[in-house]
Amino acid sequence: MPYVTTPAEMEGFRIHPGVTAKLVAVGKEMTGLISIWEPNSLFAPHVHPNEQIGICIEGEAIFTIDGKDYLVRKGDVYNIPANVPHGERNEGATPAVFMECFAPVREDLVKHQKFMMPFVE
Repeated sequence: MPYVTTPAEMEGFRIHPGVTAKLVAVGKEMTGLISIWEPNSLFAPHVHPNEQIGICIEGEAIFTIDGKDYLVRKGDVYNIPANVPHGERNEGATPAVFMECFAPVREDLVKHQKFMMPFVE
């Protein structure tokens, strides 16, 4: 497991139409993911048993959390409790990039560990 990763050097994988992800960290109790949302991409409302905390690194997107829309812009931080319905959409003209952390570990994402940079001593 690398202590430091360089996302620009990592291979991404598709998690939804128009959305690419890079698994940047897998710890004992949390998962770190960078997601890149192309213009006009969306993910319908869903739930998962993981808390989700993230920050918008570039662009903006609309997060629908528990039925309410929030415009999340560069620098904004969001917190989605476990099992709360939420969805995301990028209605902008540029990609939106998010750094997201999930706790506990997102087992459905861990299968993508092969895309992580190898640890080099």
